[in-house]
Amino acid sequence: MQAIQLKQQQSELLAFIFAICSDDPNQKFIGELGAFELMKKLDESTLNLAIEMYTILKTKSQTPTKGND
Repeated sequence: MQAIQLKQQQSELLAFIFAICSDDPNQKFIGELGAFELMKKLDESTLNLAIEMYTILKTKSQTPTKGND
């Protein structure tokens, strides 16, 4: 049961991370607020994984793609 709850939290956090990476300011706000509240409940290893995932996604979303100039 605990493993199922952890997977649900991870999925919810990932959705918030994608919202934070959005160009829409409303989505970013909702994602930041939701992620902050959920992260207070996570264990350290899941929190570290979430931070790593956010960093990767944010870096990729800010990297200009070739040929789109």
